[in-house]
Amino acid sequence: MFRKGAAKWLLLTLFFAVHIAGKSQTPDATPSPEGENGGLTAIEVFARIPLDVLDLLRPSTRLDMIDYYQHADSLLEVTDGLGGKTRFDAVAPDYLKVSVTPVSTLEIKILPYNKEQIVMTLYTVGEDSIAGDTQVKFFDAELSPLDTKKIFKAPAVKDFFNLKDSDLKSSDLAEKIHFATIAYSTGPGATPLTATFTALSTLSSEDRDLLTPLLIPSLCTDWKNKYKFK
Repeated sequence: MFRKGAAKWLLLTLFFAVHIAGKSQTPDATPSPEGENGGLTAIEVFARIPLDVLDLLRPSTRLDMIDYYQHADSLLEVTDGLGGKTRFDAVAPDYLKVSVTPVSTLEIKILPYNKEQIVMTLYTVGEDSIAGDTQVKFFDAELSPLDTKKIFKAPAVKDFFNLKDSDLKSSDLAEKIHFATIAYSTGPGATPLTATFTALSTLSSEDRDLLTPLLIPSLCTDWKNKYKFK
């Protein structure tokens, strides 16, 4: 997703001003609910996730959200670092989804990896007027970054298009689609990872009309110690 993707992500990040100055440190306190066999839980990761993944919510604010959810059995809406509203959308032992701002979401998924557990985060930025795009990261159980390339293989642009009966070639797609924005999503348990191609909304109406009939909107893959699209 980087090289061209790095510039694309930077532009999206600057556009929505998701970087906040004056970051605070992650607290030592973490919530106590346990996952299967006493393992790591998504809500615990939410409390401790590094600030470069979620800098809009101070760790103390995250703990307030978790405490309210656990004791009031309710989804507390809080104010984020930009003055917007943040709330939990879904909470499960191995999965959590948060609406961070009106135009961004964070998903946390706990995944089995050999005999251990690792963490995947999906931070998606986008709205109707801008193509949604997801930054995918992986961490070990101590929340130290892992090499994403060893665990995750993103689909190529051509994978989203059925060119079999078309005059277009993969090189034609590259000429028309300069920034291939893709939104990823998942869910609890055995829910697959879904990749949704969102870049058509950024193209000219002529190119959209040409490519839309050929588009495969979404691709899915299951977790097998890695995510691999084709």
